[in-house]
Amino acid sequence: MSKHIANRKLIVRILLYTAYFLAAFLLFLYLNLPLDGIRSRLEHEVHSRTPLELSMSRLSVELCDLVMHEVVISDKTGKVLFESPKARLGISFLGLIRGVFSAKIDAEAYGGGLFIKLRSGKDFKTFYVDADGLDIGSYRMLKDLGMQITGEVGGNFDMTGENGRGRLWLKGLGWRGLKIKGFSVPDIDFEQAWLDAEMKGSRLFIKKLQADGKDIKVRISGDIALRQNGQLNLSVMLKPSEPIAREHAGLLSLLKKRDSEGFYRFDIGGTLDAPAPRL
Repeated sequence: MSKHIANRKLIVRILLYTAYFLAAFLLFLYLNLPLDGIRSRLEHEVHSRTPLELSMSRLSVELCDLVMHEVVISDKTGKVLFESPKARLGISFLGLIRGVFSAKIDAEAYGGGLFIKLRSGKDFKTFYVDADGLDIGSYRMLKDLGMQITGEVGGNFDMTGENGRGRLWLKGLGWRGLKIKGFSVPDIDFEQAWLDAEMKGSRLFIKKLQADGKDIKVRISGDIALRQNGQLNLSVMLKPSEPIAREHAGLLSLLKKRDSEGFYRFDIGGTLDAPAPRL
């Protein structure tokens, strides 16, 4: 019996020493990591290996994670694409030695969460993102375009090289203040919506965008050139409820293409900054 007690004490002592040395190592690591140098290296890797720019106010260490504060990702023109007040970063330093940038990121963003996994080497790039509960209305790019949109979005997108595929879901989607050819479109709300899309090179193909609401149903397909100022080539189908159709008969009279299911069709050209409906 006394032998078992002695062995138990030895095990406890070993665990305590292990915990002590682990804590001391983490403290040493925290005090001696060149955080400014690592931050600069991360920003340089993103700049040199992707079409994006990364910036952050500072980099800290929490347990075994690097934590980025006030993160901003933009394109080469400076347009902000993503912001996060705090993002945990797990990075493979052995990969950096071999010339491969490999990282996982858990970020707080737009009232929800975002998980990102990316790898980039000399001859390859992979990117995966999974989102949940992001507030669309707080996204800066939509605000800059003057679009009054509300709702939550989630989904995933997987990309290898210049090709990718993703699926998004949206809840409580709605917009306000939309105008087409000078006509005010009624405020629209959708209980739910789905988007299936593919990316090939610099072009995003919308395979299906379906939004169903009490007053209107929407179907959109087509493609968007991510360069050339976001050139649009979209086909839109609308099916309003009878009250909406009566209330906005003047606007609907411009939409001459109506199918047997009651959907009106029109196209949208132009760019993201200046869409041009073609009725």
